[in-house]
Amino acid sequence: MKAFLAFIVIGAVLSAITIPVYSVYDTPELAYSHFKKIQSYSKKFLQMSDVALTNFEDAQYYGSLLIGTPPQNFTVLFDSGSSDLWVPSIYCYSSTCRLHHTYNHQKSSSYVANGKKVTFDYGQGGVSGYLSQDTVTWGGYKIPNVTFAELTNMPGSEWGSDKFDGLLGMAWQSLACNGCSVVFQNLYATGALGTNNSFAFYLTNVDNKAGSTLTLGGYEPSLSQNDWVWHNLLSQTYWQIKLTGISVNGKAITGTNMKAIVDTGTSILVGATNIVDQITKEIPEIKTDCSNIKSLPNVTITIDSTNYVLTPQNYVWKIFQDGIYECTSGWQAADFPSELANTLILGDLFISTYYTQFDMGNKRVGFATAIQSSST
Repeated sequence: MKAFLAFIVIGAVLSAITIPVYSVYDTPELAYSHFKKIQSYSKKFLQMSDVALTNFEDAQYYGSLLIGTPPQNFTVLFDSGSSDLWVPSIYCYSSTCRLHHTYNHQKSSSYVANGKKVTFDYGQGGVSGYLSQDTVTWGGYKIPNVTFAELTNMPGSEWGSDKFDGLLGMAWQSLACNGCSVVFQNLYATGALGTNNSFAFYLTNVDNKAGSTLTLGGYEPSLSQNDWVWHNLLSQTYWQIKLTGISVNGKAITGTNMKAIVDTGTSILVGATNIVDQITKEIPEIKTDCSNIKSLPNVTITIDSTNYVLTPQNYVWKIFQDGIYECTSGWQAADFPSELANTLILGDLFISTYYTQFDMGNKRVGFATAIQSSST
């Protein structure tokens, strides 16, 4: 916290009088302590809560969630690209489940049985289980009667390597399974967030660096340049907005009716093949030793009428392995279904560059330039 010196100048035609205003705190430590106290009061008044996120290899950002009474602790990936909550069940016999915390409804006094079977399909493999209802504690707030999935089947080794136990979706109700709760909407309905029906993601851009934060009920002004620009949603499904254009070093990428989806559950920048192939064609091969990053071109993504520039430091994915960083492209082509034709998914590489607020109340997404203390 920077200390501020204030003074009042009263100007007159022939003279000026300067009245100094002095700090009431004798040391910087006392001033900082007062600031933190005021900050905590402000958050209480604004009904806002920060959830610390762990950054694993700039690929997985996850945080704590409690389920049940007494609470059972889980780490979950907070995913703006889906809408369901699931965690492994103690009744899951897949080897993957034994590598994670599991939910035991017999140990929760607030558990209510449901039993409806559900399946979720993901790129790394489908998972299945059944619905249950219980109290969820998130960011210090208790949310009763949340319907979620306990997974009894998690085949495939990919899930075992994930650092998180489960997933909490933060998209819209239309994407949730039949009968499933969108937890953030349940939280807002309790009144705990006041009138601010929004949340914000700040993601650090250095592997394992502390500071990644999910803010429930607003955003943290200190994490960005506060140059917010808002974009209305195209639908209440994904966090989907209009993509006006893309250019690489000034050369336009062609595409019609392009769209962007802002997705905290996607690590990189994934787009329809016809779009990404054009982008990567204009970017020279990225050397694995990261030696040519500074010579690579910028990519400009235009949303509505606002240009968002991604430098090579923003779109090159750096992976820390065996004591050194290896660089690879942060662009990936995908064959999307027809309803997602000409779509670009703005994943964590974009969100770590632009602090992102998801405003459910006003059906819009906002971006501000993130303040990153350092990068490697």
